[in-house]
Amino acid sequence: MYIQFLILVFWLNLHTLTAYRNGQVTQACMSMTPGHGFNPSTLEPPYTVTSDASNYTDGQVITVTLHANETGFRGFLLQARDEKGPVGTFTVMGKNTQLLTCGTNDSAVSHTSNDDKSNIVVQWKAPNSNNTDIWFRATFVQNSSIFWVGVQSDPVRFLATNPPNVTVSPPNTTDFPTNATVFPTNTTVFPTNATVFPTNATVSTPNTTVSPPNTTVFPPNTTVFPTNATVFPTNATVSPTNATVSTPNRTTDDSPSISLTWCLFLLPLLAII
Repeated sequence: MYIQFLILVFWLNLHTLTAYRNGQVTQACMSMTPGHGFNPSTLEPPYTVTSDASNYTDGQVITVTLHANETGFRGFLLQARDEKGPVGTFTVMGKNTQLLTCGTNDSAVSHTSNDDKSNIVVQWKAPNSNNTDIWFRATFVQNSSIFWVGVQSDPVRFLATNPPNVTVSPPNTTDFPTNATVFPTNTTVFPTNATVFPTNATVSTPNTTVSPPNTTVFPPNTTVFPTNATVFPTNATVSPTNATVSTPNRTTDDSPSISLTWCLFLLPLLAII
């Protein structure tokens, strides 16, 4: 019985060691914690997980890189996760990587040997539906007793191709702000505070004198006389001010006739004297 127990322990240790070396760690899909019998390190990890996109849409392909800052890593487990678990599918790009099934086919990547590694590059393809924000999360194994779990990238935000209640304008369409007044084609739009005259209104040019309402406007070069002025007909002879104007058909030489009459009257008186 004791011998059988030793054989069982040896087989379990051998299975664990073999699984660690060949990367077949599907039993750790959800926890992403190796079954080495040690706790994950709480020190700052010397490894990073990065992606070439900070946003993604349905079906988009993203390149993901695992990088060792100083000391290389022998084993790793990489997934793309949302709040529920692994999502999307991976494509491997090197001999040191392999695909694993963690819930769905090709939803994780792991190592194929325990050789030291400094960089791993893979590609991840997003699902075509039900996408949300994700993180690329990895476990790095430095050796059987030193490893880091949950080293993750910056969040990769999901951008819906056609968000709900969003109106997509046709090509070459000008999108106006909300509450903007849109005028029909060929409409003349005047600047703010511009004076707009009614249709058929007569608008004078700049520097033009506009007469008040009910004003009589005379043609150019017209002589305008003051109010109550006496206007004579054309070709009339007008005497200067204070001139003596003779009455028509009247003899103006009255003085000689008056002097002769007085002489005849005074002659008898002179004779008596």
